[in-house]
Amino acid sequence: AGEVPCDVIVLLARDEVSELATFARPITDFVLEPLRAGEVALRVAQVGALDPKPLRERQRVLSLAVEASSDVIEMTDPRARFLYVNPAYERALGFSPAEVLGKTPAQLVRSDAHSPEFWKELDETLSSGHTWRGTLISRGRDGRYVHFDTVLTPVADRTGRITHHLGVKRDVSEELARQEALLEANRALEQARDVAVSASRAKSEFLANMSHELRTPLNAIIGYSEMLMEDAAPGEQVHHDLQRIRNAGTHLLTLINDVLDISKIEADKVELVPERFALAELVADVQATVEPLARANDNRFEVQAADELGQINMDRTRLRQILLNLLGNAFKFTKRGTVRLAVTRAMRHERPWIEVRVEDTGIGISEAQQKRLFQPFVQADSSTTREFGGTGLGLAICKRLVELMSGEIGLASELGHGSTFTVRLPADEDDVSGEWRAARRAGSPVVLLIDDDAEARELSRRTLARRGFTVVSAESGARGLELASSVAPDAIVLDVKMPGMSGWEVLSTLKLTESTAAIPVIMMTVMHQKEVGQTLGAADYLIKPIDPDRLVDTLTRHTRSKTARVLVVEDDEPTRDLIRRTLEHRGNFVAEADNGRVALDRIDEARPDVVVLDLMMPVLDGFGFLHALRADPRYAQLPVIVTTARTLDEVERSDLARNAQRVIEKSAHTRQELLGVIGDQITAIVARR
Repeated sequence: AGEVPCDVIVLLARDEVSELATFARPITDFVLEPLRAGEVALRVAQVGALDPKPLRERQRVLSLAVEASSDVIEMTDPRARFLYVNPAYERALGFSPAEVLGKTPAQLVRSDAHSPEFWKELDETLSSGHTWRGTLISRGRDGRYVHFDTVLTPVADRTGRITHHLGVKRDVSEELARQEALLEANRALEQARDVAVSASRAKSEFLANMSHELRTPLNAIIGYSEMLMEDAAPGEQVHHDLQRIRNAGTHLLTLINDVLDISKIEADKVELVPERFALAELVADVQATVEPLARANDNRFEVQAADELGQINMDRTRLRQILLNLLGNAFKFTKRGTVRLAVTRAMRHERPWIEVRVEDTGIGISEAQQKRLFQPFVQADSSTTREFGGTGLGLAICKRLVELMSGEIGLASELGHGSTFTVRLPADEDDVSGEWRAARRAGSPVVLLIDDDAEARELSRRTLARRGFTVVSAESGARGLELASSVAPDAIVLDVKMPGMSGWEVLSTLKLTESTAAIPVIMMTVMHQKEVGQTLGAADYLIKPIDPDRLVDTLTRHTRSKTARVLVVEDDEPTRDLIRRTLEHRGNFVAEADNGRVALDRIDEARPDVVVLDLMMPVLDGFGFLHALRADPRYAQLPVIVTTARTLDEVERSDLARNAQRVIEKSAHTRQELLGVIGDQITAIVARR
């Protein structure tokens, strides 16, 4: 006979809970002994008041969902004894429901991965009626450790008494293993990169030193030959010979300068100096410079420049170098043909760019040769070197300089049919760099916001702008890395989930890059992944949706402005006064000394955090001051920024490398730039305290 449909309420002693799984028919409810007065009647009344059909259907669907879940779902009593586990529990830990019911986690799966304080905090959270979230590490039947992203929730009856604990756990062991593998791979890559960078830097420094040593006597040869040419009559053989010496020397100097440029670039010693200038004026200057090259091979030179090129803000000298290099190659490899320079300005990817095209009707470049052309010391083939000369460095230098300026360079060519080189450079650098430089001068914290969600970016930007922050935005991880390097913000707010390059990949790259490793990064995520962020080097993390006040408070904590006590040691009074006023404007406290002896006498009273030191001074010069300073254990680690106009030899550079944090050459900067660099260096040093 078939079973009569009815609800079943089971009366159980506490040591019989594990028998629930053995009942052959569905259980509607159960009551634990000892009984409280009226409890059974109450349960029966509650069950009888329900319409059984919808209730049973709801129970059936809910039961199917729980049983099919890939996440572990478990129910325990207030004393942590298992009342129910779904099949995912056995898949994750190896224990069947029959083995688990009636037992506690401590009897089966509790590992030694957590401290007693951890378990005490967890128990206190649940006992107080609050939900606990975090990572639990359990031990499976086979002894392996399983990491669960866990939510434990206390369940209370109508009186507020906790009757059950519901646990939902997601096995994240494989994800954590992948993250650990990524971290290990990053560590290995970092070590390999350090070795490669060290070797490349040593080579580049050797080339730079050799190039400098060669240029000094070569400049003398060129200079003396020109002086002798002035004394010799133009028609004499000696005048012709001297002209050959000068031309050969000038050509050799050009080649050495190429070697020096590429070595500086590879050693990361090239610093761009942006300035605002009219692009049309630069084009006219370049046109006048290369006209003799056009005539040398009977070429026609055409210039197509847009009427409204306007003003741009970038390194004028380096842009001129790129144009001269590309045009020089075009004239060299074209005979009795046409070379065309076209310069335009247009919007690209919602940003203003300038585009420069250098076209020629020369010998062209094969597809195979194009793949190697932008590498250092490489020309199209060996016959090119024999016929046309050169080092093969020009295009490599152009490519590196274009990349330093956040641009791109491309080539289209066909062997025997000429070549077209195209350079694209962002023309809005003034909008970005001008804003953050002005913010730095005013003492406003600069925040880089990296998020692919345009609405979220704009909302955060407005929130932060109202609270005194200057915000630079990036719509992707790749753009964010570019801006982090060029802007050097005070903090970075980084979204985790982005297309292409995830936030974790961006964070890893930031922390592996020397220039951005010290910048605090605040991660934005929809999951509780604090441990992952901390492992990769995040300074803090925020859970989406972002609370505006918490965002501001977090950034304020990580970008709080710090002032410094600075001792300026400089014998030139106007320069010393300008440095003092600039630093005081930034909120620093400044003491002054006009030579090294006076500085040593005042240092105990001044108690500086940083010293700004000139090298060439009377009484006691900068080197003497440094040696005396480092001999005092109290000041052995005191940061020193050196400014100098003298040419340093190898011994002096080595001495300063050991005893100073930064050496700034006065000749490489205008006075205003020098003051800005000094201020930025002090800000960076104080930020790392």
